[in-house]
Amino acid sequence: MDSTNLKADELLKSKKEVPFEFNRVAVKYDSATSLSQGYQKDLQRSVDRMNLKGDEYLADLCCGTGKSSIACLNNLPNGTVLGIDNSKGMLESAAQKFYDQIKLGSLKFELNDVMELDYPDNTFDAIFMAYGIRNMPDHEKCLKNLKRMLKPGGVICFHEYSLNNNLFAKLYWKILGYGVIIPISGIISGSTKIYSYLVKSVLSFPSPGKFIKILNDTGFDKVKRYAQPSWRRPILHTFIAYKPQK
Repeated sequence: MDSTNLKADELLKSKKEVPFEFNRVAVKYDSATSLSQGYQKDLQRSVDRMNLKGDEYLADLCCGTGKSSIACLNNLPNGTVLGIDNSKGMLESAAQKFYDQIKLGSLKFELNDVMELDYPDNTFDAIFMAYGIRNMPDHEKCLKNLKRMLKPGGVICFHEYSLNNNLFAKLYWKILGYGVIIPISGIISGSTKIYSYLVKSVLSFPSPGKFIKILNDTGFDKVKRYAQPSWRRPILHTFIAYKPQK
C-alpha cells in the first residue's frame, strides 16, 4: 500500500483530522468540483426535493465553500441559511464568494464541528447536509443531535454517495474514484490525500437501504430516497426525512 493510501486510512480512523486536510485544498477545491459534470445541478435538485416554503431558517452542515449554501438560498427568498463547517480555509473561500449575501443577512457562515453542535432544541426549520454525514465519526450520535435541533415537522436532507451492496456498484465507484477523481483532483489541488480519503469513505458508508434504516431507527419519519440522474444514478442519492410533529 502506498503512502497516500496509508494516510487516507489514517483519516478514516481519525475523522477529526479531515477538516485540516480540507484546509490544504480549499483554495482550489471549487476548481476540482467544477470538473464533476452536474455537481451544482445535483445539489440544487436535492434542495428542490425538500419542498421548502421559502421563509425557513435552514442549517447547511459541512457547507464547505458554500456551493450547497447558495443552492439552499436559491429556494429561500425570505429565509436565512446558516452554513456550518469545521474547515477554516473552506469557510474563508465561501465568505469571499458570497460577500453580498452575507452583507444582506440572508447567509451566515460559522466555524464549528457538526458533531459538537449545541443549538437549543427545535432551532431549525430545515437542515441540509451534502457529502457530510459519512465524514462524521458516529453517524447515529450525529443524527440524534440533528433531530433534536430540528423543529417538529421540519425536513432534513442528506445529499450523499451511497453504494448498493453489490459488486457492480463498488467496482463502478472504484474505477471512477481511483481512475478519475483522485488523479485529476490531485493535479488541480496539489494533494491527493483528502480525495483518496473521500473515495475510501464512500466504500465504507452504509448502503442506501441501511442508511434509510438508520434514519428510521433514529426516529425520523417519512424517509425517502431519490437517485440523481445520468452517471451518478448508481452512487449519488438524495435522502429526505422529517422530524415527527409530536
